[in-house]
Amino acid sequence: MEAVSAKGLSFRHNTAKKPALEGVRLSAAAGELVMLMGSSGSGKTTLLRLLKPEIAPLGEVSGEIRIFGEKAAAPQPKVGYVPQHPEEGFVSDTVRGEIMFAPENAGLSPEEVRRLTAETVSRFGLGKLLTRKLDGLSGGEKQLVSLCAAMVVQPDILLLDEPFSRLDPVAAENMAALILRVNRELGVTVIVAEHSAEQLFAECDRVVFLENGRVTADLPPRKAAALPAVRAYAPAAARAFANAEPLPLTVREGREMLAHSEHLVEVPLPQGKVFTEKVLEADGLRFAFTRGGEDILDGTDIVLHKGEFLALAGANGSGKTTLLRVLAGLARPYAGKLMIGGKPPKKAALRVGMLPQEAADLFLQPTVLEDYRYALRAMGKPENMAEEMLARLGAEHLGNMHPYDLSGGELQLCALGRVLLCKPDILLADEPTKGLDPISASRIGHLLKELCAEGKAVLAVTHDLEFAACHADSCALFCGGRAESLMPSPHFFARAGFYSTAAGRISRGMVKNAYLTEHLQAAFGGGTYDR
Repeated sequence: MEAVSAKGLSFRHNTAKKPALEGVRLSAAAGELVMLMGSSGSGKTTLLRLLKPEIAPLGEVSGEIRIFGEKAAAPQPKVGYVPQHPEEGFVSDTVRGEIMFAPENAGLSPEEVRRLTAETVSRFGLGKLLTRKLDGLSGGEKQLVSLCAAMVVQPDILLLDEPFSRLDPVAAENMAALILRVNRELGVTVIVAEHSAEQLFAECDRVVFLENGRVTADLPPRKAAALPAVRAYAPAAARAFANAEPLPLTVREGREMLAHSEHLVEVPLPQGKVFTEKVLEADGLRFAFTRGGEDILDGTDIVLHKGEFLALAGANGSGKTTLLRVLAGLARPYAGKLMIGGKPPKKAALRVGMLPQEAADLFLQPTVLEDYRYALRAMGKPENMAEEMLARLGAEHLGNMHPYDLSGGELQLCALGRVLLCKPDILLADEPTKGLDPISASRIGHLLKELCAEGKAVLAVTHDLEFAACHADSCALFCGGRAESLMPSPHFFARAGFYSTAAGRISRGMVKNAYLTEHLQAAFGGGTYDR
């Protein structure tokens, strides 16, 4: 039986000239796991929100949506929805209140509300967070709470929008395991929109690929990964061994293929760049949210040079965002020294700009273009720089959109442009590729490298290890309140063990220095697969 059916579905946002969706046909059988993929802005988020009518975006809609054979109408308790940004869906200030809200809102008795809450909290291992405030949780913890809040009323269909975009690699693996349990053990139909293919791509029943608001492919994962249009979005194993038969999808399959093939045992290690001029130097920074509280920064040392792109990885809640806020002057350490261009921050001539994790916080005007112009007027700069920045981002088509109508990736892209209008000498970026498809993330990487080539410096906090490995000059791991293992990125990833890229895990113990798919391709060469 079809749990979800959409036929001829089209949609246009009120502020947009072009439709976000055109003639979309989508179905998901009861118990299926379907993955929506496509570029940022291809319509994935819009499609998910239309499948739950009470949160559908404002605009012109046509076509038909049915839930278990019945025309979709609000409210739709059979459908649970987990947004890309959990804060968007929170209605309470505590974890307990957030999880209890849905059954209370459904008019269930207090006893039934408590029973459902207890079951859900126990099932998803949320007991230690139950009494916590939502604003004190890490990104991964918020994502888990959002999932539990959607599951507490035991929906038959679960919609997830970029559930891994804010998670570190370990937290992403745990979230993927939870989603698979919901699908396979509870029989819930799951439709997940996601750019990261490493977690669920091989496990899903079908991959639905969207381009410019249209479904261009609807295939089992192995067949979908073989399509040229989908290849850039496929798992690392499929990209590294694109011409192999059968096409591998997982790290395990990639390792098996490599082990049974002729291949190089080592690839050359790229040379790291040497930087000399320090533009930011932190020495022994200490920070806690309350007097006598736990130190989030515990003697943090970090150095950023002119022309350097430094990527900082680490677990959710380890303090990376706090470090950026301290370096940007938005939070004050109680000990340690910070120097900008060799001077204390208040006397520094260098400008520091910060791209926050919550990109929507930067926008005040009804369209992206108006907001850019508003900012330029406030700085006394020519307004035509707004169009120039959108062109540099490849985002001219987003200028007339309301910021809140943008996809997560589009919003992140436009927010970066908003910060760059200030022409900072030092850019602090918190998850710059969050919500971006691989092609858009690569474009951002090249843009940040261009800034460094112009003499700027970039410090980016990121969970996207492949992005860091491809584009960063230097990398460090934030752990225990300190930046550990700060070194040129080729050495960082060539030596990485657990905190490695998918390509690095595939090559481990077989091809030295291979941490990118290009390295595996070079090592694999013309070798043949011998099962």
